[in-house]
Order: sequence, then structure tokens, then C-alpha cells
Amino acid sequence: MSVYKKLTKTTDERFAGRGIGIFTPGEQTSIPVPDTTVLCDGCNENQYPEDGYLVYLSNRELALDRPYDFFCPKCVKEYFPGAVLAE
Repeated sequence: MSVYKKLTKTTDERFAGRGIGIFTPGEQTSIPVPDTTVLCDGCNENQYPEDGYLVYLSNRELALDRPYDFFCPKCVKEYFPGAVLAE
């Protein structure tokens, strides 16, 4: 099974209008995330407006566009050195 990486612009619409949900019994809260905040899951640095990589843990996840997470070029090279570049 291969891991895939897909070069992605942090200005892509997929990073717009996001929020973090906090759920407790009987209550839910959403905290908005600015469109200009796109954090790398490896180093936790804001990558906006630089490009980075969405990482997919299988061909199935890639086909369904269900990424594992977003990584900067340095961290994707460190944590996923064998990842196959996807179109």
C-alpha cells in the first residue's frame, strides 16, 4: 500500500470557511479558523500563502479526496519520504 502526496495551494477554496467544533453533552461550539491560517501537521507552522502537500494514506483515500492531513514541503519529506506524488 502506498502513501500519496498532492501539491496543494494554501489559497485553495478547501481551506476557506473552516471551523473547529467543540462538542460536549447537550452543547456544541464552533470556533472559526481564518482562511489565512493553514497549519502544517508536522511543525505546526502557518504555511499560508506558500504551497504544501495533502497526504493520503491509500489509493482509496486519494480517489475519494480524503486526506490524512496537510504538511509543508520540509515535513512531508521528513515524515513521508516514500510518498508518491499524485496529480
